[in-house]
Amino acid sequence: MLLAFGCAPDTPSTEQDPQQLRSEIPATEVRISLTRKAPFEYLIQSTGKIQSAIDIKIYSHSAGIVKKLLITNAGYAVKGSALAELENEKQALALEKARINLIEKKVNFDDQVMRYDDDSVKFAKARENIRITSGLAAAEVAYREAKLEFDYTFIRATATGRVTDLEVKAGASLTAGQVFCQLYDPSNMIVVCNVLEADALVLKLGVTSEVQTLGIEPSILTGTVKEINPRVDSKTNLVNVIVQLNATKAMMPGMSVQITLKVRGKETILVPKEAVVIRSGKQVVFTLEDNLAKWNYVKIGSANGKDVAVLEGLKQNQQVIITNNLQLAHDAPVKKVE
Repeated sequence: MLLAFGCAPDTPSTEQDPQQLRSEIPATEVRISLTRKAPFEYLIQSTGKIQSAIDIKIYSHSAGIVKKLLITNAGYAVKGSALAELENEKQALALEKARINLIEKKVNFDDQVMRYDDDSVKFAKARENIRITSGLAAAEVAYREAKLEFDYTFIRATATGRVTDLEVKAGASLTAGQVFCQLYDPSNMIVVCNVLEADALVLKLGVTSEVQTLGIEPSILTGTVKEINPRVDSKTNLVNVIVQLNATKAMMPGMSVQITLKVRGKETILVPKEAVVIRSGKQVVFTLEDNLAKWNYVKIGSANGKDVAVLEGLKQNQQVIITNNLQLAHDAPVKKVE
């Protein structure tokens, strides 16, 4: 029996076909994205404040009591229009007195010049002397002074814009040089922000930007870089940047915003950041070929939080797997889903 058992032929073992094994494994559902060749876009993130390119303070030239307010906060003023009137009875009387005196001196001047022939050389030389001796020159200066004092009792807009920070009430006392209000141009708004010095090196004038407000219903605006301060702040190591907004709907000075500056780089192969995984310490991108996941070693360059620049390992219009790729193996069956 032992002899018979020892001489019994071996039972042949059957090796399964790898293709058959793969067919028995359920396919992993994945989403794909096509590689594309395009300029890489550096995204520089920052926070900033909305300001107006025209934002000025309006001062009172004269001391006095506010007789009448002609504008309110958020009111729109045209350059040169009156914003308030101070009590000015005294200045009005002084102006009228100066006007009458000017008329009197003009009559005296005309009486004296009538003695001369207009064509004579003597008259041309004497005319200026007569203006002085008749008192006309002094009267003209006095009238201009009186008119200026009267005009200063009206606080006027030195630019066209919307009124803010108006805290003065009718009956209030103003001092000469006191700030009355501020004016800003709501159609010419900018964003002031700071960027890292390394980011400032790639930033250029005219770079497009995306600006998002921080309200309950945030809105997204666009703009372009208008100014880059060519000096790094010694305290913060940041560079000041000004972005001109293309639209200013519902924007107010002082609002906080998030800003993304978009700098176009060199043309390269781009894939979504989700496509890149790490295997054995190396960067790998899986592509979809014949319903199988193919393992591709890649060399990546810059990333912007959305796209990754691939320097080596992929070509244009390849299908790269962007979901369920963390545990995939080479030649694993996959199924593309929308």
